[in-house]
Amino acid sequence: AQFDPAQMPGPLFAPSDLAHQAKLTAIDFQSQAQDPSKLDINSPIVPRSPLNADWLDAQGGGARDAKTLQAAYYAMIKLIDDQLGRLLDLLDATGQRDNTVIIFMSDHGETLGDHGLIQKGCRFYEGLVRVPLICSWPGHFRTGLRSDALVELTDIAPTLMDLAGQPVPEQMQGESLLPILTGESTPHHHRDFVRCEYYNALDHADHTYATMYRDERYKLVVYHGHQLGEFYDLVADPDEFNDLWDNEAYQLIKLDLMQRSFDASMLAMDKGPRRIGPM
Repeated sequence: AQFDPAQMPGPLFAPSDLAHQAKLTAIDFQSQAQDPSKLDINSPIVPRSPLNADWLDAQGGGARDAKTLQAAYYAMIKLIDDQLGRLLDLLDATGQRDNTVIIFMSDHGETLGDHGLIQKGCRFYEGLVRVPLICSWPGHFRTGLRSDALVELTDIAPTLMDLAGQPVPEQMQGESLLPILTGESTPHHHRDFVRCEYYNALDHADHTYATMYRDERYKLVVYHGHQLGEFYDLVADPDEFNDLWDNEAYQLIKLDLMQRSFDASMLAMDKGPRRIGPM
């Protein structure tokens, strides 16, 4: 193995996670919450091969714990790193590196045992909704720049249009990141909030639709039609162990965020082309 499971950091998990996830059983996910020592996955994390068959047999069919999963995931990340390195080496060797914009990103994260879950589904924990976003263009983008601003993947398209010198259509929801990349604006603020949506991806009989609204401090998740939600103070509770959904002291804040989330959903709907005729 490339990475030793014993050296992995382990998942974000508290005993209270099992009871909390039990309340969300009706909400789509690819696994049921279990103790990270034996996650709810059908096949061993390390697949059987002639080289490890004896070891797997000795382990009772293969490991299913979070640290072994993390080690396997680290190896997959290294594979991607190695292939990206080959691409960069080729650009350097052919003299194209300085004339190539590189944007490295991902579509979603993975629970890796966090909160007793494995794989993905309708949850919005930081490990699932936060993804890498690395931009490079030698001589044009600031080097060594790190941004903690709230950003959505919808911002990629207007950034590319901005780079190409093309006007960004007014109905496009994304906002160009070029001012941050070139150092013209602060790297610490881009949006006041970000949103995520989930639309019945697993097609279960009782259906799951959900929205997440996150600003720099709070995260509100509403599971529509289920009378369920989650609400976290990410400053006081960055690992999302203390759900404030039913906490009396936070109900006014929760209602304010619900209003903002509802407004954001409506304002993001496709309005069609601009009206040019008189009323």
